[in-house]
Amino acid sequence: MKRSIYFIGALAFSVARAAGVCDGVSEVRNSDLARVTVASGLTSGLSGPLFITAPTGDTTRIFIVLQNGVIRQLARGADPASTTVFLDIDARVGSTSDEQGLLGLAFDPAFADNGTFFVNYTRNDGDTIVSRFKTIDGTANTVGDPNSEKILFRIDQPEVNHNGGWMSFGPDGALYIGQGDGGGGGDNHGTCGNAQNLQTLLGKILRIDPRGGVGSAPDCGLDAGPYVVPTGNPFADGPGAGNCDEVWTYGLRNPWRNSFDPVNGDLYIADVGQGCWEEIDWTPGGTHGGENYGWRSSEGRHCFNGAQGCSATTSPAGCGPACVDPLPSGDPEPNGTRVPIWDFSSAVGSNCAVTGGYVYRGCRMPKFRGAYFYGDYCAGTVSSFIQFGGVATDQRDWTAQLGAALQFDLTSFGTDAQGELYIADRDGLVYAVVPPFPDFEVAGTGSASPLRLQNSGDWTWENLQAASWHPVTAYRVYRAIITDGRFDAGEIFDCVHAGPSPSWPGGDPISPGPGEMFSYVVTATNPGGQQTGPGGAPVRTLSAFPCP
Repeated sequence: MKRSIYFIGALAFSVARAAGVCDGVSEVRNSDLARVTVASGLTSGLSGPLFITAPTGDTTRIFIVLQNGVIRQLARGADPASTTVFLDIDARVGSTSDEQGLLGLAFDPAFADNGTFFVNYTRNDGDTIVSRFKTIDGTANTVGDPNSEKILFRIDQPEVNHNGGWMSFGPDGALYIGQGDGGGGGDNHGTCGNAQNLQTLLGKILRIDPRGGVGSAPDCGLDAGPYVVPTGNPFADGPGAGNCDEVWTYGLRNPWRNSFDPVNGDLYIADVGQGCWEEIDWTPGGTHGGENYGWRSSEGRHCFNGAQGCSATTSPAGCGPACVDPLPSGDPEPNGTRVPIWDFSSAVGSNCAVTGGYVYRGCRMPKFRGAYFYGDYCAGTVSSFIQFGGVATDQRDWTAQLGAALQFDLTSFGTDAQGELYIADRDGLVYAVVPPFPDFEVAGTGSASPLRLQNSGDWTWENLQAASWHPVTAYRVYRAIITDGRFDAGEIFDCVHAGPSPSWPGGDPISPGPGEMFSYVVTATNPGGQQTGPGGAPVRTLSAFPCP
C-alpha cells in the first residue's frame, strides 16, 4: 500500500486555560493521593459507568456516560446519589456484549453557546454510530434532546468486540475518534488485518470536522452525514479513491481511552493487547498524523505471532509478516511502526486490558502536573509515569490508594473542566482522585471563599465538600490570643465553635482585651475522624481540648 502524507502547518493550540477555570481552587502540596466516591447508585455491569467528562469551562458539574445508553449529570459537591438524566437513548443502543454500548461523549468546544455534543455508540444491530445531538433549547442550561440526533456516519462491525469508542476534540479543533480492528482474535480480516488496511475505518484513529469547516466530502463513513474531512489528513486521496480519507493514524487493535495533553497537544493511546502485551502509544503534539502503531505485526514492543504466542519476543524491527510499510528514509521507526512509549505483560498476574487515562493538568495538585495516569481493567491497578524525551520515566504505582476493589471494574478515567481526575467503576460508582483529607486547608491560599470575619452577620468560609468532593461532617473554628502583637509558634489555638455548615452564625461574641488581638483558623473533619491541617507559617498549634 502506498503511504501518502499531506503536511499541514503546526497545530494551533493555546496552552492558556479557559479564563477563570482555576479561580477559587486552593492548591494542595500533597505527595500522596486518595479517592472519594462522588457518584453512587448508578446502574452496574453492562449498564455501568464508562466515562466521565465535562464541557469546556463548566466547573459546576460532571457528566457520567453509562454503557446502556444513558448520560447522567451531577452537580459538583452534591450528594453522590443525586445524579439526574441528561440524555437517554437506551432504546437505540445495543449493549448486550461486554464491549458494546454507549462508548464515547465529546462536548462541542462551544457547547456553552450552542448546546451541541457528540456520542459514539453501538446500535442494536452492532454497528458503530457517531452522532450529533443538541440540548432541548440549544443552550448549556437544559438536558439533551433525544429527538435531535443527526447521524454523522456508521461503521459496519464484523464482530461484537473491539469497538473502541473514544472521541475528543483535539487541539486543532477537529474531532478525533478511536475505532478497534473489528474484533475477533488476531485481526483475522484479510491478508494483513483491518488495522493495516487503509481502505477501512477499523483499527484507526479518525479525524473529521463535524462543524462544517474547510475540507473535502466524507469518504468511507456509511450513511455519511454532515461532516467534512479536514485539510491535512495524511492519507486523503479523494472520496471514492483507495484510502479512507478520514484516517489519521492506523495499526491499532482496540484503543480504549485515549487523550490529548491539554498543555502541549501530545496524544496518548492505550491499545488493548491480544493476550501478551498491553501498550501505551505516545505521539508528540504538532505532528501531521500518519503514524502506524504496528498491530497486527507487533503487539506492544514485541512481535505478534499467533502460533508462537507470548514467546514471540523479537523487537518490532524484525517482525513479520511484512504487512506494514516502511516510513520515509531517515524516519527512526522500524518497519513503519511507532514503538509504544510503554508496555506491560498481560500474560502474567491478573492484567488483561489496559485502561487509558490522562496527563494530569488539574488546578488542585501542582506536584502531579505532567504525570500520565492509566490502569488495567482486570487487575484494577492504577499507575502513572511522566513522559520525558519520549521515554516513560518516574514510574509510580497508586493501586493501594486508588485501585482497591477495582478488579474487573476499572472501565475508564475522566477529567472535569478543571482538569481534575476521575475513575469509573463498573459497579455503579465514580471516584474523584484527590489529595488526602489531612493535606487540605480550609479556605487555603487561592480560595475564593476565605474566612470572612464580618462585623455583623455570620462568619463564613470555604465549603470544602463542594470544593474537594471530600465528605465533611463538621467544621471547627479555633482562636488564639496574641498578646505581643505578632504571631509565632508559641500560641495555642483553642476550639471556640463547631458545626456542620461552613458558617458561624453571628461570629465570635468575644472581643480582644486591651493590648490583645485574636487569630483564627478553621479546620474540617470527615466521617473517619480525620482533620484538615491548620496551615500557616509557622504552623499553628491546635489545642487538644474538645470543641464546645
